[in-house]
Amino acid sequence: MRPYALLIPLALLCAGSARAESTRMIIEFAGSPAGENVYESNPDGTFTSATNLSLGTITIRSSLSGKMESGRLVKFIGETIAPNGDKSTITWDHGKAHIKSGKVDRDTDLKIGSEPYFGNLHPQFTASALTALDFGKKSTQELKCFCPDGGAFLSAKFTPEGEKVTAKGTARMFDMVLPTVQAKFAMDNGHHVVLMDVPGQKLRFIVVGWESLVKDPLAAYPELSQPTFKIKVEKAVKMKTRDGVNLVQDVIRPDAEGKFPVILSRTPYGRESAAAEGPFYASRGYVFVSQDCRGRNDSEGEWDPFMNERKDGYDAVQWAATQPWSDGNVGMIGGSYGGMVQWQAAVENPPGLKCIIPQVSPPDAFLNIPYDNGIFFLYGAVWWAKIVAGKTADMSSFMSKLPNPEGFSQLPLSKVDNAVLGQHLPFYAKWLKRDVAQDWKGYNYESDLKNVKIPALHISGWWDGDEIGTMTNWQIMRSLGRTNQWLVYGPWTHLFNSATKIGDTDFGPGAVIDLDSVNLRWFDTWLKHKSVGMEKLPHVRAFVTGANKWVESKDWPLVNSKPMTMYLSGTGPVEGSSTTGTLELAPPKKQNPSTYRYDPHVSTIDKKILEPDPAKATLKTHIPKKLPGVAFFQSAPLKQAMTISGPLEMDLRFSTSAQNTDFFAQLLDLDEKGVYTAIGQQGKFRCSYLQGFDKQRPLKPGKIYQVKFRMWDTARQFAKGHRICLMINSSMYPLFARNLGTIEPIETGTKMIVQDQKLYHDKQNPSSITFRVTN
Repeated sequence: MRPYALLIPLALLCAGSARAESTRMIIEFAGSPAGENVYESNPDGTFTSATNLSLGTITIRSSLSGKMESGRLVKFIGETIAPNGDKSTITWDHGKAHIKSGKVDRDTDLKIGSEPYFGNLHPQFTASALTALDFGKKSTQELKCFCPDGGAFLSAKFTPEGEKVTAKGTARMFDMVLPTVQAKFAMDNGHHVVLMDVPGQKLRFIVVGWESLVKDPLAAYPELSQPTFKIKVEKAVKMKTRDGVNLVQDVIRPDAEGKFPVILSRTPYGRESAAAEGPFYASRGYVFVSQDCRGRNDSEGEWDPFMNERKDGYDAVQWAATQPWSDGNVGMIGGSYGGMVQWQAAVENPPGLKCIIPQVSPPDAFLNIPYDNGIFFLYGAVWWAKIVAGKTADMSSFMSKLPNPEGFSQLPLSKVDNAVLGQHLPFYAKWLKRDVAQDWKGYNYESDLKNVKIPALHISGWWDGDEIGTMTNWQIMRSLGRTNQWLVYGPWTHLFNSATKIGDTDFGPGAVIDLDSVNLRWFDTWLKHKSVGMEKLPHVRAFVTGANKWVESKDWPLVNSKPMTMYLSGTGPVEGSSTTGTLELAPPKKQNPSTYRYDPHVSTIDKKILEPDPAKATLKTHIPKKLPGVAFFQSAPLKQAMTISGPLEMDLRFSTSAQNTDFFAQLLDLDEKGVYTAIGQQGKFRCSYLQGFDKQRPLKPGKIYQVKFRMWDTARQFAKGHRICLMINSSMYPLFARNLGTIEPIETGTKMIVQDQKLYHDKQNPSSITFRVTN
């Protein structure tokens, strides 16, 4: 499971009614009771709102109280008690605020104007924002609101969606989008919020009697395990690894006699967050074990990211399989780092491990993080290192901008952590020293996937920053003849299945799907050995952007797709939208190479790239007529719609003036109005590793080389009249470290060399891109 954080800002109800009112909302997480919220308002304008929420082993308490006059706040006190018992308070009175949280204890001016209000765990307070909208205008309306319990201003996008009639009454329905969260709200005729539903977080607040406003996806599957057990929680249980290190886990299990199958989640982000899923499974007859990885949170040992998870994973599985409450059948689930550790455990072949659900999981070290096909993932490494620098993960900085992004320009790279973050991170320094594949033996696992014969459910998204792991692992497992593999590809970022939009692009309401029933069916099949129809589910579900629809297939690549190769061609300048570069179905017989220059001295930081807020992301752009250093090749307008999908491969013939260089390649959809839409993520390669990731080898300036590299999987329908466009360049700084043009170690290198690039596209040296086509 990805790290769990409540990120739902909600607006404050205008108080001051003629009589006291009280509204109680039941809180559900993953369909199970998780707490309640009680809101009370009085005729004199005073109000209180109290929320108690339990997510597995996490308990969160939040309260707001204060007074309003003429519908505006005049004073309030907000208090939140975190899972670890720490208390945060904000007291505000007529423009003056006092904030106390951890070491922070200060007074400040806080001017609140006419904005509607948000709360974090207080859905009743949304009414002022919802009533401020033009309900008759069924289009997105953005409101700047103030969040009292957070003490901050936020922007939220609301869309009125019409009315629903129920036995309880008529409700107005709203959709709300925040950076990483999408929610549904319902408000009755009395301006009471009767529903707040967040499918991506499995969280729902609802007033009793209004349940018909939403449907429980699991209700359609009575054959799946039902929530019939009471649960028992055991916190901070220790297990000892083979080298004597104690790892700590929380165990959530049925409060009943007998032995049960086990679902194991291992995480560096704090076991409490992963344990939020525990009650869902424990109530259905599973034991859920959430474990802190070595050196994290309460677990002992040295924190050396990625390097200890193979052996520790094996030991954790076998520990779980042999406990008194275990029937010996263990499955694993988790996302990102928690997806990678499943593969690392699986290649060790622990007897108890029967199945895995790796979500948005990275591959080997030299294919994604810290190195992506040999290119150091600079921004990603520093951003992630900041989160896990302490023994306890700092998830509060997950969506925060880095303190000093200008520090990425610092050379050598060994100084970047101090320049950007103001602190030295020992494991970041280790990553820079480990600049060949054999330095990552404790991490790398893909060469050992031949050991894995258990079922795996692969889940990722087209804009997931670790999607190359899902695509690579799937390809390897299928090449090994494993038929017990399933795959889901959505139009998602790393925060998979949480929103239907990425910035300026809406993929439609079907973009978020029910994965809970899929996961439960998976574990019922492979751990409980129940016949629940797993064999009837398609092995592949993939979302086709452009058409905004899901397709099903027996395999990936899509079984009804055929390979197509398009060849680069060009008779003049190719930099920018005025390019002469084209994509053809046959290579040109004779042409001069296309050229561009990459100068690492003048690389500037594109702060849009560093924007952590997905709501501010853009997949659509206009390209200047001249864009130095970026080459474009595009097809003729399509005579009919065409759907392309992966795998995709770039075959590039090139020469360079330097001893080293990088190439990045990305597909774009170019419409008739000149708008380019990114349709996936770029492939890339550092050319000093052409002969293998075991050693950097200098290129000979002017010599023609061939580099083949995979672009990341995607599925896209190009409309009639649109063009397929290929973009090639040599830098994505500061997301990735600049190629300085030398083979100096990246830890210490400072010398920069201009790189003049030649891209060849003739019969003798054809360059091409290959993908799959479905008409």
